[in-house]
Amino acid sequence: MATELLDWPCQRVVVSRSSDQMPPFSFRDPQHKLTGYRIEFIQQLFARLGCDLEILTDLPWKRSLMLLKEGEVDVLMNASMSAQRAEFAWFSIPYEQEQLALFVKAGTQLPIKELQDIVRLGYQVGLIRGNYYGDTINSLFQQPDTKSKIVEAIDRQSLGQLLLRDRVQLYLDYYPNGVLALQNTAQQQLIVQHPLPPQQIGQVYFMLSRNSVSPAFVRQLNKELSLMLQDGSIEKLRQKYALSLQVAG
Repeated sequence: MATELLDWPCQRVVVSRSSDQMPPFSFRDPQHKLTGYRIEFIQQLFARLGCDLEILTDLPWKRSLMLLKEGEVDVLMNASMSAQRAEFAWFSIPYEQEQLALFVKAGTQLPIKELQDIVRLGYQVGLIRGNYYGDTINSLFQQPDTKSKIVEAIDRQSLGQLLLRDRVQLYLDYYPNGVLALQNTAQQQLIVQHPLPPQQIGQVYFMLSRNSVSPAFVRQLNKELSLMLQDGSIEKLRQKYALSLQVAG
């Protein structure tokens, strides 16, 4: 647990986490500098708060959640809200819509017209351990007979391997993250997005540890985040990285 509760004005370095292999969201440039849409977003937000920011890049998402719960990580970006997470985390105002896509082996045709068909047709489904995919998916797989259809992976690469080894018939991933993650990988020609259009499953937030961050800090973060949504700062970053994301109002 962090020894000093983060307050505002900032009195210590803020600790966060990000992937460094998810262009254009977060990646290393030719000089090995961490950059990308989400990196610049969080850096600008915490610069407005007058905070120094440390971003860790070697933590799996589930481990990051555990460290945030313990207060070793202060803030995570692009998080879904759930009742379970709210027990140990504060949430900012929402700033983007979140969508979910289905992925299958190239050449495979699964007759899925809506998310409920996944359960109705009895498919084995791959998910990343620790991710939250919204209330719809949560309700579909909370029954004992459907829980057995889930196979969990530790990361996206492992998720793809489950599919290619026929451990699952499809997997779920965030959109467009899951598409971008396949680019320039050995799996790119072997795994494709299912024709079912991306499904809106909720909104995304900054998630902050109740064990290391004060309520006053969260209030100030929300003020600055609201200004970024209003003054065009986020839109400029979207244009810089050629993103087409629906920003929450």
